Amino acid sequence: HHLTDEEIATRYEKFMHVCALAVGFGFAILGLPLTLYNNANLWCWIAAYPPECEDNSGEHGDVPCERGHDSWLYRWIIFYIPVWIVIVVVTIIMYLLFCAVRNDEKKIVDLQLEHRNQRTSETISNSSNIPNDSLGFENERTSGKVDKSVLAFRQRDRLERSNRLFQQAKFYLAVFYATWVFVTINRLIQLISGGSSFAMMLLHSFFGPSQGFFNFLVYRHGSIA
Repeated sequence: HHLTDEEIATRYEKFMHVCALAVGFGFAILGLPLTLYNNANLWCWIAAYPPECEDNSGEHGDVPCERGHDSWLYRWIIFYIPVWIVIVVVTIIMYLLFCAVRNDEKKIVDLQLEHRNQRTSETISNSSNIPNDSLGFENERTSGKVDKSVLAFRQRDRLERSNRLFQQAKFYLAVFYATWVFVTINRLIQLISGGSSFAMMLLHSFFGPSQGFFNFLVYRHGSIA
């Protein structure tokens, strides 16, 4: 988080694009020679053909498969496992980023409080030579006792950036989990039982294609200044 946008763009951004595109296109192209792309009920995806040759748990049917042999396995190898690796990695990165920003802000707050206390002590020391009858309200103001509620408010204000980062990170991660939890649960049910329920298929068909819309809502929600 110490890097500027320009440094990220010049040093790392091109490699990020290359890695993301290479993995995505690599797995997508792999399905062509393996003849994995067939009718998967909801859309054209990784599936066996004809459908009755193999169910979603890998159980072979009465007819031989013409295309998409072991499609149930490739669904996990080239799609769901990589997807959840990315989700876990992004979750960890967001957590580490929040912790780093919060620690930096706390150090700044501590330094500011230390500087404030030092100035207060110097003021009290300098005012010790002033006659008592001329101190008045000044003694009370510089007595070294700082209102805890004021300090708490100022500390919350100083930690505003990390709090905003945390709130925005929650929305980014919520998109991942909202999109892929129901989809993955549906595939797990299919893997275990060989079939799927209508309710899970409905959730799958709604949340799966909705990631772009959810991302739009997150980006419209606001950005970290």
